[in-house]
Amino acid sequence: MTAQSETLVDVPMFRSLPRAAVKALDARCHWRRVAAKEWVIDYQDDGIDVFFVVAGSVRVLIYAKSGREVILADLEAGGFFGEMAPIDGHPRSASVLAVTDAVIATMPGAVFLEVLHNHPEVSMYVLKLLATRVRELDNRVLEYSTLDVRHRVSCELLRLARPDAKDSRRGVLAPVPTQAEIAARVSTTREAVVREMKLLEREGYLQRQRGALVLVDMPNLVQRLETED
Repeated sequence: MTAQSETLVDVPMFRSLPRAAVKALDARCHWRRVAAKEWVIDYQDDGIDVFFVVAGSVRVLIYAKSGREVILADLEAGGFFGEMAPIDGHPRSASVLAVTDAVIATMPGAVFLEVLHNHPEVSMYVLKLLATRVRELDNRVLEYSTLDVRHRVSCELLRLARPDAKDSRRGVLAPVPTQAEIAARVSTTREAVVREMKLLEREGYLQRQRGALVLVDMPNLVQRLETED
């Protein structure tokens, strides 16, 4: 990764700003290259910096007292995290781990707040994204409260799938998430995920291909889930 990657120009939050303004923000950030599996921030850390993923991907997660990992989100290039700390002043609410080698821009919290104050369009972008995250968490709470493991696994596979370019009814998961990763997303055990995925295969909803999982008929799977709720 070269110094050319050290810019916020392609971060969606700043696309409404003039290029010169973004370049000025580049100079106010600290740039860091992290290796895959390296921790970026830890749960309950102090500090109010905001972090932008310029290249690569990271995972937002927390650990329960039992030691079980709970995956909250994966962020690709253009995503950001740590924005709550400069707003409310509280310690970090989650840990962040690099999934791949990544380039991270660290923006001081005071600079982040300055940008929100001076650029209403950026503030609105952040507000909309935070609203989206709240809605997603509401849906997760509803799933955890009302659905059994089988249904939660199916819902997560549907969320992770991307429509097949040749058949919109089919969903493709590539690269293939591990059973442990799916378990961490739906608050269950790896063994339970293995059992439920094998059942989906036997029922004809899920196929394994080289380097991918395929949901054979997503609309039908959604209909089944709604019918069984």
